[in-house]
Amino acid sequence: MATYEVARETVRSAVSALANEGLVTPLSGVGTVVRDLGTVDMHSQPGDAHPAWGSTTGDDSKIETVEASYDVANHEVAQRLGIGRGDRVVHRVRRYYKGRHIVLLHDQWLPGEVGARIHSETGYDPADKDAHERTDLYSFMREAGYQPAQTTERVSTRMPDPDERDVMSIPPGVPVLITLRTTRDASQIELETSTFVATGDRAEQTYTVAM
Repeated sequence: MATYEVARETVRSAVSALANEGLVTPLSGVGTVVRDLGTVDMHSQPGDAHPAWGSTTGDDSKIETVEASYDVANHEVAQRLGIGRGDRVVHRVRRYYKGRHIVLLHDQWLPGEVGARIHSETGYDPADKDAHERTDLYSFMREAGYQPAQTTERVSTRMPDPDERDVMSIPPGVPVLITLRTTRDASQIELETSTFVATGDRAEQTYTVAM
């Protein structure tokens, strides 16, 4: 600051203004870093078990499975899956990275019987965090005898909660893009439901729809 003859308060005001614009992020013990604002395209098309990742975001992208286990359905998950509150479900949690930054959080739930049948028929256990998913989950569903036929997605925005802001290092004033997806078979039986939370200043949602 002395080099450029700038007052400390002026620098603080400038950093605060840049942070409010989502251009920099103050990190405790590190300092203020410039945010990577490269666009992340969450391209969805028929047959996708989750938005394409890597092919659209580059070699510095990866997916980390944080959690996968059997759980019980809360009220919202039960409604989305058409099951009873407290029923057994598979809950999977993933983080999508672009470089060093987490840009997408993915929570996914399957009815317990769907998860158990996939495991017994294919050998892949969706409730095992360390299980290697050689292909998308829809392929495992088909191998297990299910026929996913359609997905319904609802996209909205809101301000991030404290955990989301912390995990994704979201600056003040930047919203998150929320995608709620439910997959059904031809009989309208729910096979899975997902919640995607993405940083609103970087994410784009692109759809390919069969005509």
